[in-house]
Formats: sequence, structure tokens, C-alpha cells
Amino acid sequence: MSRYKITNDFRKVIGNSNYSLRQLTKLAGFSVKNIYSKNVSISEKHLKMLSLLLKVNPKLKEIRLNYTKNLGIYAKTEKVRKIKKGIRLAEIIGIILGDGNMWKNQVRIAFDKRNEKYIEYVKNLLETLTGLNVKKQVYKKINSAYLYYYNKDLAETLIKFGLKRGDKKINQLGIPKWIKSNKSYAKACIRGLVDTDGCVYKCKREKQIYIKFTNYNQQLLKDFKEVTKDLGYSFAKANKTNACLYRKNEVVRFIRDIQPCKFKFGAVV
Repeated sequence: MSRYKITNDFRKVIGNSNYSLRQLTKLAGFSVKNIYSKNVSISEKHLKMLSLLLKVNPKLKEIRLNYTKNLGIYAKTEKVRKIKKGIRLAEIIGIILGDGNMWKNQVRIAFDKRNEKYIEYVKNLLETLTGLNVKKQVYKKINSAYLYYYNKDLAETLIKFGLKRGDKKINQLGIPKWIKSNKSYAKACIRGLVDTDGCVYKCKREKQIYIKFTNYNQQLLKDFKEVTKDLGYSFAKANKTNACLYRKNEVVRFIRDIQPCKFKFGAVV
């Protein structure tokens, strides 16, 4: 399947359409928010769907991907440290479930490039876990950055621990059972999820801090609520894609016990 480079003009077309990003996502059946704000390229299938919805015929440049990085002698660029179940792995899986993906033998995590402290935190976490020299890519014209690595053994190891290649929403990928069954692992995974697809925000009217988690994958949203409930937190369903923690005493305990980096690094909105 061909892929095409997303231009700023195409982003403007999406942003200026008669549909909101949420409406486009519902109509298209995939996350348009990532295409609008994060992704560098778009698949031929998704491009055709968006073009139909937006009634445009964009001239995007086809990207020729170098698949040799995933094959033969390039499948192992560095030796992967033996990975075992643990807190670091549980947090990394939470991060990948949130803003990461696996395609072929590439593992990639997306960030807002302005969150430099968190990018370095995750890079160190990944390198400590795997023993690999993780690559970083930062884009100048948009607020996007990526950590990535091509390695067949790493991809296969992550699959063994519960992840899958491809679209997380289509796969209905949720939190692995081995994480759910261990309180320490569950806390680490929830931290990874909140730091990627969640936010710690202050309600000006009520002068109180709340925690929110947003995801279009219904299985993951269901698992998030199930695991946080088991940990003693009452996340309420705000709508089909959001779960929020409002109770003041639970918010205080969540920040103290889960220790989200979004709070630690001052990313409270």
C-alpha cells in the first residue's frame, strides 16, 4: 500500500473543512487528529477516504519507503537486551498503546517536540529496557518528534508481551492481562497512557485539578477504566472517547501514586 507525504496545505484543508476533527474521525473510521497534527505521511486508503469526505483531490508526493531496514542483515542493527516483565516494560507498553505504533519491524512513538523533558525521559526508559541506541527525529516546520527503532527482535518481543503490528483501533488493542493482574505493572502502564493520551488540567472555574484520558479505541478505553477502578480511582465516562477523574482526594492520590510525568514536568493545562 502506497503512502503519501502530508503537506501543510493539506492540513489547512482538513482544518478549514465543515467538519470537526472528531466528526471526520467518526465518518472516516480512523484518527484524523494524528494526520492533522502529528503524522508525516498518510496511507493511500486513508487519503482516498479523506479526499472523498472533503471533496478535494490533493496532489501529494508518494513516499518510497526503504523496506531493507526491516529485512535480512538490517533486521538486527543492535543486539536487544533480554526483556522481562516489569515496571519499565509495563510503562513502555502504556506509552506505545497511547502514542506509539508498530509497522513491519519498526517501533515508533510520537511526541509534541516542545515536551523535551518527556521525550528524553522515554528515550532513557527505552534504552535502559532494551540496551538499544534509540533514534530521535524532530521536524522543524511542525511540532512533531519521534523516537523510533528498526529491529525485528524488538518488535517480536513486544508482540510476545501483548502488542500487535498495525492499527491499534482496528486491532482493538487493549492492556495485556499480565499487566492487569499486577498492581505495580498496572500503575506503570496507566502512567504511560496518561502521559501520552491523557492530560492533567486545572479547571479555572472550580479551581481544581482533574485527570482526563482520551482514546478512540473502545477496548483500550474500557481497559483503562477497568484497571483504574481496580486501583481505586473513579474515572467517570465524559463521552464515548473520554474518561475523567473529578474527585479531589482521588486526584491527589493519583498524582502521588501514579506519578504522571505530565504533572512532574509541569505540563498542567
